[in-house]
Amino acid sequence: MGKSNLAETLADLAHRYNSPGFIESDPVQFPRRYSQKEDIEISAFVTAWISWGNRKQIIRTAEHIDSRIFEHQPYSYLMSCEWRRYCNDTDCFYRTCRNSDFFRLMERLHSVYLQYGDLESAVMAVMQQESCDPAWALSSLFRGINGIADARLSSPCKRLWFFLRWMVRRDGVVDMGIWQRLSPATLIIPLDTHVFQMAREMGITTRHTPDIRTAREITDYFRRIFPDDPALGDFALFGYGVNINKK
Repeated sequence: MGKSNLAETLADLAHRYNSPGFIESDPVQFPRRYSQKEDIEISAFVTAWISWGNRKQIIRTAEHIDSRIFEHQPYSYLMSCEWRRYCNDTDCFYRTCRNSDFFRLMERLHSVYLQYGDLESAVMAVMQQESCDPAWALSSLFRGINGIADARLSSPCKRLWFFLRWMVRRDGVVDMGIWQRLSPATLIIPLDTHVFQMAREMGITTRHTPDIRTAREITDYFRRIFPDDPALGDFALFGYGVNINKK
């Protein structure tokens, strides 16, 4: 497939999968249940935190968190400090994360909301202090917690950029775009092994390691197709993967 044809195909896939029908089978469905900023941020961040592995397992776990733990009130749950019961609980929470890891995540979120009022304000403050991108800021705020990538180690920080896509992209279709102080043009494609393999197959990258440099290279490719919204390419890669699996 020629470069121009590939770009046209990816643009078509992006617009096809960036649609309301995508929501019901995607983890984004959970934060989209809410209208208050704090509820959306907390639901989205915790959902993104568990968003690796089998898609159906992610959905099941996110549903359990939303309905059984948060009881459909993420912010109220966070501020109630009911999560303290998990402090020394070593039972499995999700995959390699234990209940005590969930406790530490909630403890850090609680501190962030007490200090900054909301997660967007916290990220903006750290970005200004450290002259960094928003994923680095999140990594800094939640450093040391199991499941939070360390941006200092060339990690692509897939789940952090996944969360940021939800918060910053504001075309009103799938992503919520409730953060107004960051531009969608600054987002990086959330890169995991699956996306990396597809990008190599299509010739978007020839790099051999799925690190942050590769994520930026893939993003730069999509920036040529979607100059103001390169993360829209994430939907194209998802759609490409779906079509390949159907063959």
